[in-house]
Amino acid sequence: MRCAAAGPGGYLMIQAALKENVARQFSRAAHRYDKLATIQQQIAAQAMSQIPVQSGRLLDIGCATGSNTALLAEKGFAAQGVDLAPGMVEYARMRYPHLAFYEADAQHLPFSGEAFDVVFSSMALQWCQNLSQVMIEIARILDKGGIATLSIMTDGSFGQLNAARRACGLAAATNAMATHQQWLAAAREAGFAVQQAQSVEYTDTFSEVLSLLRSIKAVGAGVRCDNETVSSLSRQQLKMLQNAYQQYTTPAGQLPLTYRVSHLILEKH
Repeated sequence: MRCAAAGPGGYLMIQAALKENVARQFSRAAHRYDKLATIQQQIAAQAMSQIPVQSGRLLDIGCATGSNTALLAEKGFAAQGVDLAPGMVEYARMRYPHLAFYEADAQHLPFSGEAFDVVFSSMALQWCQNLSQVMIEIARILDKGGIATLSIMTDGSFGQLNAARRACGLAAATNAMATHQQWLAAAREAGFAVQQAQSVEYTDTFSEVLSLLRSIKAVGAGVRCDNETVSSLSRQQLKMLQNAYQQYTTPAGQLPLTYRVSHLILEKH
């Protein structure tokens, strides 16, 4: 999941740059996220419906505005949330003052071992570059017999958009993402038993390419190692992209944007 080849020390700089961009983009999106993140909410709802237990100490990793954390608390979990973006954490604390939210990196969680019975994460872990470290951390904070219910955007997401961008000589919309199989391998290497693993596609549609690009930016999902954003295109480039995207038009005349998501249910032995 590296953004580019790097010499000694360069990879750490790339990791830091990506984390900084993720935190900044999602902080900016905090106040409009819930209104615009319709696909993300659909994916989270599917993930929540798959949690095989009804109670326990739960950590929501990549909690964003805290809406999923609050729903999980309503379902009976003793839920807390963490997010890399300070703007998201601040907004979550404001909206749900009765719940605890922390600013933290999924690769370095500020909790003692075996502190939780359930880890939930939806559409957040794809921004982590070290898959093994993420899974090791989740295993560390889970109690024995604990469950991790994860939904992770994977390689193949934004396929139509990235193909259209390549046809126009433009860089991909986001950094490269890990595959479904790579996440499964990382989970098994961390000692998890895989109870369930599905790769599912979710598709949103738009009337034209500018609104499609704005939807990605509005929820903070157009994150790259550099400072380029998915909407920083000239009028000529936008016109080229609109034309290149036409081959993917649906029968209803809409432009599709597809998210490929790994739904994983893991158990710590």
